[in-house]
Amino acid sequence: MSDTQSASPENKKKNLRNPFLIALWTPLYLLGFSICTATGMLWSVLFLIMTLGLLFAYVTEFEIIPGLYANEVVHKVAVSSLLGIALGLLIGIGIRALTGVDEGTDTGGALSGDRHLAAIWLMTAIPGYLVCAWRIAAVNKRDLEGEHRERMEKRKKRKKSGPPIMEKDGF
Repeated sequence: MSDTQSASPENKKKNLRNPFLIALWTPLYLLGFSICTATGMLWSVLFLIMTLGLLFAYVTEFEIIPGLYANEVVHKVAVSSLLGIALGLLIGIGIRALTGVDEGTDTGGALSGDRHLAAIWLMTAIPGYLVCAWRIAAVNKRDLEGEHRERMEKRKKRKKSGPPIMEKDGF
């Protein structure tokens, strides 16, 4: 490959879309979840609600960050984070089942507090990172601009059809 081919804007864009580098947003995002979990259960619930809000914004086609690819990345990070949290919970339950529950504690076997911050982060971030890298690799193969054009055309067609009372010039 010559220097002119490697310096083209399309090749630079491909280099910036390395799924293993982009997927690092998931462990960073899950660091916030780990801090919330170490702080208290209410913060964990608020973090999960915020993550569901990001998913809702993507579904309703609300631009969180300018650009199609950036919104896809936000969506994949949110989905991967939720999967990482679920898998981390299952891993934590498995570890607690193998090691046994200390009957003398009043937490009932829950992993919370500052001393478990790294354990919570690792149990959620590793599966979340792997899922996100896999999902970002699939996004890189798609034609996002073509999909967006098709959605906009379908949206225009839907707006033209409907009951006359819903249109401005219906009466």
